[in-house]
Amino acid sequence: MSDADLATFRRFHEAWTACDLDTVLACVEPDVVARPLHGLMFTRMEFRGHDGIREWHRQMTEPYDRFETLVEEVHEHPAGVAGLLTLIGYRGDEGLHARVGVVCQMRDGRIATLTARNAGDVEAEIRARP
Repeated sequence: MSDADLATFRRFHEAWTACDLDTVLACVEPDVVARPLHGLMFTRMEFRGHDGIREWHRQMTEPYDRFETLVEEVHEHPAGVAGLLTLIGYRGDEGLHARVGVVCQMRDGRIATLTARNAGDVEAEIRARP
């Protein structure tokens, strides 16, 4: 685990918000596996590879006029890197506001797996570390 891995986590989510898919894809391995928390909101429970990441981004952001992924905090985790995020989708007077935890396995400075989980569970794991 390195500071560079923590920075990659942040860079990935900042690029996600900016719809900068070139940077998003530069932050992940070509064979990345992403597992969203709210799988029922998407066409599948798992998105694989760069094409999968593009599709996940489209499905997550398309219903909204604007979508933000805000990194609250990021830490080392036994699996790699863990962070707490706030997801905000804006659409007219309606919106989405959700807090999620994300655990990423890293490989060669890039995200190999990204698994969204209950924020409280991830936060408890982060706080339990010495």
